[in-house]
Amino acid sequence: MVNLRKYYIYILPILSGVLFSIPFSYPSLFPLSWLALLPFLYLLERWKKKEDKGYLAVFIAGNLLGITIMVLSSSWLYYPLAEHSGLSFLVALFLLILVFVFFGAIYGLWALIYVFVKRSPGVSPVWLAISWIAMEFLRFRSIPAFPFAFAAYTQSSFLSLLQFAEYGGIYLVGLVVILFNGYLYKTIASRKIRFILPAILILIFILGVGWYLTNNYAIDSWLKVGVVQTNLDPVEKWRVNNIEKNMDYLVEESRQLPEAELIVWPESSLTFDIIRNEFYRNRFLQQLKSLNSYLQIGSLSIMDDDFARYNSSFLIGPGGVIKNRYNKVRLVPFGEYMPLSNLVEKLTGISMVSQLPGNELVIFQMGEISWKTVICSEILYPGLVGKGVDEAQFIVNQSNEAWYKRGNLQEQMWIAARFRAVENRRAVLKAGNVAYGGVIAPTGEEIMKKHSRELSTFSLELPLNIKGETLYQKWGDYPGYISALILLLSLLLKIIICLKRNKRKAVRKI
Repeated sequence: MVNLRKYYIYILPILSGVLFSIPFSYPSLFPLSWLALLPFLYLLERWKKKEDKGYLAVFIAGNLLGITIMVLSSSWLYYPLAEHSGLSFLVALFLLILVFVFFGAIYGLWALIYVFVKRSPGVSPVWLAISWIAMEFLRFRSIPAFPFAFAAYTQSSFLSLLQFAEYGGIYLVGLVVILFNGYLYKTIASRKIRFILPAILILIFILGVGWYLTNNYAIDSWLKVGVVQTNLDPVEKWRVNNIEKNMDYLVEESRQLPEAELIVWPESSLTFDIIRNEFYRNRFLQQLKSLNSYLQIGSLSIMDDDFARYNSSFLIGPGGVIKNRYNKVRLVPFGEYMPLSNLVEKLTGISMVSQLPGNELVIFQMGEISWKTVICSEILYPGLVGKGVDEAQFIVNQSNEAWYKRGNLQEQMWIAARFRAVENRRAVLKAGNVAYGGVIAPTGEEIMKKHSRELSTFSLELPLNIKGETLYQKWGDYPGYISALILLLSLLLKIIICLKRNKRKAVRKI
């Protein structure tokens, strides 16, 4: 019979990682994350006692926890690497494994710091939560190209807790989740009911305040909007012989929404340069003369006489008049631009024409109604979404998520949009290609959520918010900053204490 105890160091971190990550794919299972770390904490406490290999075991366990979370939250990275990068299967697989191991090591380092700094035996729930949030914050600040796998994103369907994103963003919400894990484990491990009281009080506070915030939020007015989504293959979409077919489909679908005051299409919905390609531009704008709605479309287009293209969103008024333009500010590395392109070309032989980033904040206007646009992955960056949004009444997110095929990328993009809605107390209107589209209320509630495979064209009313700043817009990620500061100071203090202790031991031996 197999002795499973030998494999606890592998099984328990993986189990915790699985429980932690399931809500990234199935948000309604958010309660799993409230107890996800229990197996991992049991392992930490058990192995720390074996000082001869305690720290190595802790690092390995943290690595396995992190790798599991990375695999279950980000396995969709395989598709663009394997199918659209030009890399061979083995090279793409190797790079993906390298990414997972690298991020796993971050969790391994966190586990080491948590155990090293903690003074008293047993779990310290407060230190557990602070150190975890500090790790997430420092990871994101150091590697902003990977804005996924946050503890907070497991809680998008817990509406009461979601309301607290207005006061501290993803780090405040995540802090609560990890803190509850700590108190729950301490209660079970010590068999003392008094340790569950803080967890119960936290839940009561969240449910009470969250319910009040959800049910007492004032809506200024409503706007009739339309969404047209597509299900186009990312390669077939860009074939020249499909330009007119795709364009005609989008226009015809928009004509089915006569009551909509604003109709939004996905990112890069037009597969020609609307600025440079005069023939298709004139044909397209001519088709719009029969539309009485404002139309927001996407196109990869040049600026003036420059031949470098931008990932742009255009606002077109009734009658086919271009009113405004926003160029995507934060581009995706290796997707929209190639870092160190000359070096990459020499090493791989792959040449990529990079897009240019925009450098201007643009607020679209339609009479007295105003809104901010973020394109695709920009919805994942709270600071970028919040910049200038106090001048807007809602947020539009256009995306193209077809590159990632199967996986939970589309779900996580929608989850991020729910958090941005609450952080800014602005409704979010989302339209995409092979993506979830719909409208999210300022409270994070889903007014409409439809995948483009289910329903491509629909209209509904979008709540408009009274303009103003939220606490999160003013203070930003202060829970992350405070947690990181506490972690760094605690680590420094612990190192100083250990050095002094070792010095005393050396003196005694002499």
